[in-house]
Amino acid sequence: MTSSDQTNNDRSTILNDIILHEDDLTEQAKKHFPYHSNIFRTFESYRQSILRNEYIAPFGRNFFLSELQNLHINCKRVLNYAIEHNKFVDQNLPTIGPLLICGLTRTGTTLLYNLLACDPQCRAPLYTDMCIDVVPPIARSDSIEQNRRMDIFNSQMISEQLSDFFISFAASHPNFSIEEDCFITRQAGYFPLYFDLSDNEDDDAENWIRNEISKDYVYDYHEIFLRMLNSVDTPKSHWLLKSPFSVYCLDTFLQHYPNALLIMTHRNLDEVFPSLYRLCLTPASYHFDNTNSISRDRIIKRCYQFLDKGIEYMMKFRNLQNDTVKKTQKNIFDVSYDNLMKDPIGVVQQIYDHFNLHFSDEMKMAMHNWLLENPQGKQGRHKYSLADFGLNREDIETRYADYNKLFLSSTYSTNQSSSTNSIQS
Repeated sequence: MTSSDQTNNDRSTILNDIILHEDDLTEQAKKHFPYHSNIFRTFESYRQSILRNEYIAPFGRNFFLSELQNLHINCKRVLNYAIEHNKFVDQNLPTIGPLLICGLTRTGTTLLYNLLACDPQCRAPLYTDMCIDVVPPIARSDSIEQNRRMDIFNSQMISEQLSDFFISFAASHPNFSIEEDCFITRQAGYFPLYFDLSDNEDDDAENWIRNEISKDYVYDYHEIFLRMLNSVDTPKSHWLLKSPFSVYCLDTFLQHYPNALLIMTHRNLDEVFPSLYRLCLTPASYHFDNTNSISRDRIIKRCYQFLDKGIEYMMKFRNLQNDTVKKTQKNIFDVSYDNLMKDPIGVVQQIYDHFNLHFSDEMKMAMHNWLLENPQGKQGRHKYSLADFGLNREDIETRYADYNKLFLSSTYSTNQSSSTNSIQS
């Protein structure tokens, strides 16, 4: 039975529990990748949190448990494959990059990611690379296997249990063939938004994130995975990556990818906060009971803590003055959400000019066509406001004055939207 068959079977029945194990991880893999035990313990702690959390609905419990099981299965398959095909581990990645979008969540990163992926000289990981039968890795040119994997994904999308969930979620986070590389790090147990699963009312995002970012081995696994993909489909120029969680561990990322080029996106925070809350509450309405009271309030609180810590980590990273970070600062480009919305192709060209990358007419035409085919809101749109979540702009401006001054000073005073107006994402 393939992992995709297992996935479909898991989602056709309601799971009340799972058994995580390492029986199918080879002894060679265990010896070469000693952090496998840390990954196992992380997934086991998630499993126990799911079982103890009384607010999770049966569908949510089934979803989270099957997700953990499949993530762990994929991780073991990759580690086994890496041992069996260890030559690719020593092959060099491109000397340029990776080009990493590492702005805060809900700041235009998905739009920018898809536009940058229009460069035929680069490569961004596909959903089918990271989530469907992850080994053996396949090239983008392998249309038969790519289509087979996409058929598996589409069958999951239209399943009775998941179709409504995916449709609703796409209104906040559209589905595209390329995806965030957090789908790689999740396989190693790094997925900070799992703080929603904690059964401890006193548990907060600060403690959770501090524990998450201490997992340096997550990027050991990430690099193994990227090298595996690189072995079958090396980009002519660079790899393109994007994850809303990279901002919490940029130092670790740069240790693995010292030539990385960083793009940090910024948006008025009075738009970011309610947008994130809406994003998190959408799946919560499917996964949790009592989402309009206890669970809803707790999720909003933890989302606030999560984003607050992301801003803190970004500011610390940008304000460090050691020699390594000073060198890295030259490889950072900041993007305003407002500028991106006004002139997306122009912003991409500015990025390429800054990093001395080749901006081709072919790429420009591909971006133009992508924008025509994917207008904002094509997959749905949510409306929300600060008042919906008990927030006001004045408090946000006061608390994050340093962030606004550093990243939004040129646009923040002239492009603010009223907290009483609805924001669309």
